[in-house]
Amino acid sequence: MWGGLRPIRSRLILDVLTIAVLLCCSVAPPDEANNAALVAACAVTVASAGLTSRWPISFPLAPLLALQGLRRFEWVANCSWTAASIGVLSALLIAISVALTILFPAVELRPINGKYHVGVVDLHLPVDFTESVRRGSLLGTQHQDDHGVPSKSHVSARLLYPTDEEPEHVPYLDPESSPLLCDEMMKAGAPGPLKAFGWMLHTWRLTTIRAKRNALPARENKFFPLSVFSHGLMGISSIYSYQASNLAAEGFVVLMVEHTDASAVAVKRRDSSHLLYDSSLVSELQSERIRTQEYETKRRVQTQHRVEECLSALRVLRKLNCNGIPDLDALGISFVNKLDVSDVTLIGHSFGGCTVLSAAAQRPDLVSAVVAHEPVVSWMPDDARQSLLSVATKEGEEKKNDSDGEGRKESIHDVDMLFLYSEEWAEKGWGAYHQIKELHDRQKLGPKGGTSEVGVISKAKHQEFSDTCMLTPLWLARATGLTGERNPHDTAEEIGLRTVNFLHATRLKRQIK
Repeated sequence: MWGGLRPIRSRLILDVLTIAVLLCCSVAPPDEANNAALVAACAVTVASAGLTSRWPISFPLAPLLALQGLRRFEWVANCSWTAASIGVLSALLIAISVALTILFPAVELRPINGKYHVGVVDLHLPVDFTESVRRGSLLGTQHQDDHGVPSKSHVSARLLYPTDEEPEHVPYLDPESSPLLCDEMMKAGAPGPLKAFGWMLHTWRLTTIRAKRNALPARENKFFPLSVFSHGLMGISSIYSYQASNLAAEGFVVLMVEHTDASAVAVKRRDSSHLLYDSSLVSELQSERIRTQEYETKRRVQTQHRVEECLSALRVLRKLNCNGIPDLDALGISFVNKLDVSDVTLIGHSFGGCTVLSAAAQRPDLVSAVVAHEPVVSWMPDDARQSLLSVATKEGEEKKNDSDGEGRKESIHDVDMLFLYSEEWAEKGWGAYHQIKELHDRQKLGPKGGTSEVGVISKAKHQEFSDTCMLTPLWLARATGLTGERNPHDTAEEIGLRTVNFLHATRLKRQIK
């Protein structure tokens, strides 16, 4: 019925029971027992999901309650035409509720079966952006003090990691920020008439991930590899929960950065205020006030901002192996002597893929591997993009061919890279697919004898690298071009499996050397 989506079982049962009670109450005599059952059904729905999180039921409830209230008046009972009209309208409202419940189910992500349970903590990493601001690598005043002086700041992030503690149902979206997030996601991505209807995404507020909030790291006597995850345009870390959780369940400590270049729909700052998405660039491009080249130039400035945030966050993450930070210390969580700081993967989707490739080009010495899910390569700064796509001189080619991948890394091609594209992007050549594929075919992608790979996910679309398609009704996602022909859960599982297999192969190669 739902094309492979996974309705939340408990919520579905409650929805069915609520609708059944409403149907019985609408045909039964309007006595006290009937009224009590009707009120109880409404109260349970509102108490368990609020007024809008199950809007397919709660919205028809208000007029239905009013109609059922009218049945208590004697003059209604004595007027057959009025009584019949109330019955027809009540049946219509219940039918609408049934239809909306089927069309817009509350859904969950597919469970992840890895080696570990997953711990999760939301935190603000203390970072020093002084040099970045002085170099002009950061946008605006996000990391300056009130006097415009470069200063220490914080990066908002979510940390997922292996734990031994039993998982719970952790809200998919931050409960405090979720109404704002839903509103901003609709404003940023929905068609014009629907932009004001943020409540349509409130069903996502019922979704949870299987993890343990503020859990202690796994006690296993081993060092866990690190991963920094960069979200895409109009994204947030939460909508990549499946892929990040998949990595954590395989033993990776995953830091998901919330970028402050105004590319995220909303970023919660340390003071609980929010930095919102800036749609002005897209609007200028669509209205032809700027040309594509100027648009890409401005995006490249944002990319450099994102790179500074990723690299600064990575430095703090590496230091956790020696010292704690206030946010973690307050929770009694320590990663001291638990991290393999020599094993670092940068991973990102779309704008995030562009970001991590640029970060690896800038500091290949800090990185072991890069995973780019449909990167917007044209948004990479010029030097980073040229480093990736160009083999500048014959001497450079010979040096690369002679490299055995050991020693100090000086180029992004000293780092193993996985590029994954949807069939849609590969066919259209987006994300520099043909150039990247040619480099791989010529054995010029990544270090000689390495594990670099270029793959295509069949019958998939761009958004399927995030959780969006697993949370959006399939009929709607396919009608709007978000989802391909496959079950989006199967697509996400393939993406996760190919990513993990690549990282395991890369680690095995390093161990052999």
